[in-house]
Amino acid sequence: MTCKKHAEYKLPDDPHAKVRYASAMRHVEAAKKAGKSVEEIHALFKKIMAFDPIRDFDSIPNDEAHKKYRSAVLHAKKAMEAGKSSAEVHEIFNKVLHSTGEGKCSAAHKKA
Repeated sequence: MTCKKHAEYKLPDDPHAKVRYASAMRHVEAAKKAGKSVEEIHALFKKIMAFDPIRDFDSIPNDEAHKKYRSAVLHAKKAMEAGKSSAEVHEIFNKVLHSTGEGKCSAAHKKA
């Protein structure tokens, strides 16, 4: 399946657009393998590209495939609420997502 619309797609001008695009393409490939229709695949792509994980946290699937991502977003959300800087929030997110942290939350993070 080749779609000319994809060649025309321009990434939004925000710092997370490339990451969302990579995620969208992984989901598109999985949807293709699952036999989804072109319309379903386009809807999935659009949904992911418009997704804001902090604002839309409850819409992240609570399944095994999304377990680490959901946990990383939750930790990032709590870090933001605790007043952490953008750099600190990104660091926490990446440590949780890639399992490179110490496996424990800081005291300030637990309060959030």
